[in-house]
Order: sequence, then structure tokens, then C-alpha cells
Amino acid sequence: MGVLPNTSLAKNVPTASPGKASAQQEVSRYLEQQVRRYATSIGSQDYQISLQPLAKLPRCDQPLHQALSEPTQPVGRLSVTLECHQPNYWKARVKAEVAIFLPLVVAKHPLSRKQTITQADLSLKRSNLAYLRHGYFTDINAVAGLKSRRKITAGKVISPRMVEAPQLVQRNEEVIIEARMGSMTAKMKGVALESGAMGDSIRVRNLSSNKEIFATVTGRQRVQTTF
Repeated sequence: MGVLPNTSLAKNVPTASPGKASAQQEVSRYLEQQVRRYATSIGSQDYQISLQPLAKLPRCDQPLHQALSEPTQPVGRLSVTLECHQPNYWKARVKAEVAIFLPLVVAKHPLSRKQTITQADLSLKRSNLAYLRHGYFTDINAVAGLKSRRKITAGKVISPRMVEAPQLVQRNEEVIIEARMGSMTAKMKGVALESGAMGDSIRVRNLSSNKEIFATVTGRQRVQTTF
């Protein structure tokens, strides 16, 4: 059963009808439903599907059983396996290309290594998720304030592995230790034995007792522990 190559499916899928087009329509409808469900789950209604031509298929007296090669994330290059049991068993496969778009955080201009990123350095750009294997950000505020791990070119979609939280405590510098016990809080001086970003657990030496403890970084040169 022939169809036009690389048929892009929009939101409206033709209703299945008997005859040569029915297998193509079944696959198109199934694939569109799966892609729409996944796109909606990640906050997108912006997607495109390109389905390759179906080869001539044997007769099937029941609805085709269909399965995606990537059922949890139907995006990028994938295939749909078709299976029939009546009147005879046969199996076929059709390839497809799926693009799902979201406005993602990109570098507005080139960023240098170890640069502290500000909102002015960022913008949102309609981007295809198909081949973004290392994650992405949809909120500029989630990236602003972080540091770049390496050089980032203008227009590049920023992934979590490209950035890191700035270190608020440096190794060997003096810190304020806030110690909590129930409703009571005490503050004392200490020395950081490790560097750390917000939320990191680092080793700190209490200068009052000269004991080494673990404390959580809560701010610039500030850590917190519980007794």
C-alpha cells in the first residue's frame, strides 16, 4: 500500500476507512496519539511527525497490533512494528521521524568558561528535543546565577552538564557555623576543609573545639549543622 513519502502529520488525523489506505491511516493515527500523549506530558503541543511509505502489506482481517520502538519517549528516529494474526501471521516495520518542540534556554551570546551567567546572557528559543541527550532547561531563572563549565556558543541549548552552581565556600577559608539543637541555635567560627556549593555537605573544623564535623553549605561562607 503506497503513500506519499515523509508524510507530515498535523493535529488532525484522517479517520480510518476501508481499502488500501486503511493500514497507513491506522499507523498514522496510532503514532499521532502516542506522540501527542508524550508531548502533552512535557508541556508541549508543538510537534511534527514524518512517516515513511508503507510497503505493500498482506491482508489482515483484524486491527493491526502496533508497538513503538521508543514507547516512553517517542521522539527522534523511531519505528512502529505492525503485527497481524488473521488470516495469517505476519510482521512488518515502518520508520518515522518525530520532532517535539519547546522553548528552551539558550545562550544569547558566547559564554566563556567559568563565567557567572546572568539573565541578560540567556534567551528562550523554539528547539527540537529529538537529539538533546543531556537534558535542557525551560526556565531562564533556573540557569541565571550558575557558572559555565566550558565555553558555550551563541544559540546553544544549555544542558545541566554545561553549568554548575557557584561555590559559596572555598577550602581553607573561615566560615560561620550555625549549629542547631531543637529550638536552640548557636553560631561559631570554623574553617572549611572542602569547597562547596549551596546544599553541599562538606567537612568543617570547629575552631572552638578543634573538632572536624560535616556541615551543609547555606550561603556565602556559611554552613549549618545539627547536634
